[in-house]
Amino acid sequence: MSLRILPLLSCALILASCQQGEEQDSGAETPVADERAAQASGGEIRLRVDGLEITGAEGTNLIFDSPRDTVERELAQVLGPIVDRSRNAECGAGRLGSTRFPGGLTVNFEGDRLSGWFLSDADDVTGRIRTAEGVSLGTAETALDAAYTVEELDSTLGDEFTTEQGISGFLTGSKGTRKVEALYSGTTCFFR
Repeated sequence: MSLRILPLLSCALILASCQQGEEQDSGAETPVADERAAQASGGEIRLRVDGLEITGAEGTNLIFDSPRDTVERELAQVLGPIVDRSRNAECGAGRLGSTRFPGGLTVNFEGDRLSGWFLSDADDVTGRIRTAEGVSLGTAETALDAAYTVEELDSTLGDEFTTEQGISGFLTGSKGTRKVEALYSGTTCFFR
């Protein structure tokens, strides 16, 4: 190889790598951009017995059996980018996929169709994720009882409850001063 060709080849490789870097970055949204879009949407998530509702100007219902890509896209617009995706083959309901979002919301999928939701361990308890009756993480047991007809369950998982309306969950704390620790509806994967 001629010594004259070597500098030209080096320049060509440098230019090619710069162009590839620009192509990969173009069109890719950053988590900061996703988070700003979520905050700008102004929507909130309403937990329902049959799925989820996104409130706001362009609100939508994500009922059970909605396609996974639609559910994930719509929730990301309100809550921000997906935190985690996983699949569990050991659930009693069979293979269950799940997607976790900021704010402690996990949505479950059977065959890439929405089949359940679970709210717990919120890293940002702002009240943007709650039931239509205003129940969310940290809600006092007295407010839960005022909103729903509550039945305590005999559970190996802790102070579990269900409601006549179909929303279930867990309480934490001392009797009389307990608060909602988690809420769920639809297909979940608890090992009892």
